[in-house]
Amino acid sequence: MISTETISRLVQAALVISVLAVLGGCTSVPPQAAATTSGPRSILAPVTESISELREQFVDLPPPNGTGNRLDHWHDRLYIGMQNLIERTDQKFADDCLRPLPTPAAPFRLGVDSLVVEDGEMALNASVDLDVLLELPNIEKRLRLFITNDDVQESPGEQGRRSNLRAGLRLPAFRALDFDVGLRADFPDAAFMSLRWQRDYSHGDLHVQPFAKLYLQTGDGLGFVSGLTFDRWQDRWLLRSSSYANWRKDRAATEWTQTMLVANISEIIRFARYGPIVRGRDLAGGVGLQLLASGVRISTTDTYELSVFAKQPTRKRWLYWRVTPLVRWQRDNNWRAEPGLYVGAEALFWRLATQ
Repeated sequence: MISTETISRLVQAALVISVLAVLGGCTSVPPQAAATTSGPRSILAPVTESISELREQFVDLPPPNGTGNRLDHWHDRLYIGMQNLIERTDQKFADDCLRPLPTPAAPFRLGVDSLVVEDGEMALNASVDLDVLLELPNIEKRLRLFITNDDVQESPGEQGRRSNLRAGLRLPAFRALDFDVGLRADFPDAAFMSLRWQRDYSHGDLHVQPFAKLYLQTGDGLGFVSGLTFDRWQDRWLLRSSSYANWRKDRAATEWTQTMLVANISEIIRFARYGPIVRGRDLAGGVGLQLLASGVRISTTDTYELSVFAKQPTRKRWLYWRVTPLVRWQRDNNWRAEPGLYVGAEALFWRLATQ
């Protein structure tokens, strides 16, 4: 049986080695290999094509040889199968006198996070991360249907901890402004509505992403969240500062989170939510070092967290794995060091893998 002290030392050693690897990477790239432009090599976002266009690109051949190729093949079969179901559902409501409108492809994202080590002890606490966005123009041109288990506050939260499933309707009100209304799975105390704004500004190697959201939720009442992220790129190196604040009327207090990270990254995954950005979950194809501080009131700091993350694609920009060793210090535990280790995987059904 592995002792708690041994596990704690292993996690701390992994964290130290990862920090040295991140910092040492600054000198590991020869000058001739340096990129001519700063920023990620690619930004991954869902396709904007219609389902019928995707179906024309898909060739349903027998499964190829090799485990990786088979994974890509079954990914595409599942992806096209889900899209066909969505298209049939949407076009059932089309006007019989008119030609059905093309149904846009619907992005699905499925992630699994598992807390392997918590406070130096073995643990197996798995959680599922789900995001689905449907556009059904033959039912209603402007409304979108979403399903997620992210909370309405889009909080950074603790890694691996997810809220109840939510489903609702989204109405794009104006440019970059969305109105949401829906229910959580813990019905009946579960209705919510929100008005959300988020933009992305770029100037040279500097990227700024402001975010604001006014929400009303049964059980929690009225609240307002806001955030601001600054990204500064130097070749593939990223320096990021992310701020998040959540004011709730019933608590008369503002919860806050501030993160700073440095990472060597080749790919950005375009998340529609703000919370994963604060945690660096949108960064892939590299490793990073992150320092986080948070509090339940503006005037206090209740948690510090130092972590190293590595996120890499396994198959053609749709299947990713992630490892995050960390050490956390909390006021409630008298600032005692609490080592932890998260591992996870993420599957993106955003495009065909074989194209």
